[in-house]
Amino acid sequence: MLQDLLAKTPADLKARNLLGIALLNSGRREEAAVQFRQALQTDPNFQPALKNLALDEIALGQQAAAVQHFEKLLALSPHDPVAHFYLGESCFRAGRFAQAIEHYQQSEGLHLQTPETMMHAAKSAIEAKRGAVAAEVFSHLPADAADLQFEAGTLLAGANLYDASARHFLLAQNGYRDPYAAGFNLVLVYIDGGNYAAAIEAGEPLARRFPKAELYNLLSRAYEAGGRTRDAYDALRAATKIDPRDESNYLDLMSLCVAHENWDLSLEIAAIALENLPHSYRVRILRGAVFGMKGQLPEAESEFSAAARQAPQDSVPGIALAVVRLERKQPEQAVEVLRRDRADHPHDYRVCWFLGEALHQMGAEKEAMEALEESIRWNPAAVPARLLLGKILAARGDQPGARRQFEEALKLDPDNAGAAYQLALIYRKAGNMARAQELMSKAGKAASVSNEPTVTTRDLVKIIRADK
Repeated sequence: MLQDLLAKTPADLKARNLLGIALLNSGRREEAAVQFRQALQTDPNFQPALKNLALDEIALGQQAAAVQHFEKLLALSPHDPVAHFYLGESCFRAGRFAQAIEHYQQSEGLHLQTPETMMHAAKSAIEAKRGAVAAEVFSHLPADAADLQFEAGTLLAGANLYDASARHFLLAQNGYRDPYAAGFNLVLVYIDGGNYAAAIEAGEPLARRFPKAELYNLLSRAYEAGGRTRDAYDALRAATKIDPRDESNYLDLMSLCVAHENWDLSLEIAAIALENLPHSYRVRILRGAVFGMKGQLPEAESEFSAAARQAPQDSVPGIALAVVRLERKQPEQAVEVLRRDRADHPHDYRVCWFLGEALHQMGAEKEAMEALEESIRWNPAAVPARLLLGKILAARGDQPGARRQFEEALKLDPDNAGAAYQLALIYRKAGNMARAQELMSKAGKAASVSNEPTVTTRDLVKIIRADK
């Protein structure tokens, strides 16, 4: 009928567009494209044919041509949802995520019609740093699609949207192929989001069902953060019994003891750990740190030396040995160790930072500054190195240089009282009393510790844990 009509009136755009649609729906895509193109030859701005040609080109795999026609359609009709949807898909495939989510949001919900395109839109939003948009998109996922709910929870957790992530891991528990993974991730995002009571509520029955060391380790974090220290101890002890070959559980249990200054128990745990893991140099380093905090510096040095022999490829044993020598007022010996460490680990910012501290204690300020600048070069976020460099610069009369270091340290760590205190002194000297007072109120008790060494054996616990 359409062909008969077009034989009589070949310029009938509506009839030609309808013929293209009929051919397209019959699977005769190439013929359909011919009809749409003929319609556009008659009127290049005929929007129905422009849209249908682009859709036909999508079906034919002619993505570039389809994008051109959808872009032209948007120029004529800026709010066309179909054009926005397919351009969103094109931008997603090209990795232009910010543009993709803008198009998806103007597609009048077309991106919510299939789980696949929902994932595309949510991933685009996450990549574009628009996590709330991703969470809203994921809220449309079918509640019983456990695999998709798990994937949504994982993506939202990666964007630090822990409350939204938890909702999806909860839904994933109903039917996900790995119930332990769904439950473990639920507990993890509750902890990361600071909801420790919910983490414990979800984690305890999961641990009874799946008594795994990593889960008890995770539960210990929730117990400790929730003020249940005894339960945290018990959870970590359970983890060490379930998997006595896992170093991390001993280190976490020792660290928990250190946090509560339970030195003797920490040393007992170290002894048990070394029975099962005699070559664990990290356990030796942490045991040495405990000896150091007890004031038993020769024993600490012995542990660090043993750890250095066990792990010559790691810089931490040498750093630990240097810290003990600094606490024993032996900066020259600390410098000797750290220079040797720097030769073996030239790009390790921590070695340079501690070397700067040791040189500073020796009075070799110029070399100390060079080491600290090198530390910052390898890691611009090294706040302790910036603090010490700022102090040295201030003492040498370079107030602008010192201010830059303290300002940057405070930007990296807004709660750093030491940086706030040092900056307050600089602003007070410059006559900016309002800013000095503001910083001094933030500094709190920092004035009383401003002249103490910037590194002690307590710092080693954080370094060892970060190095795990």
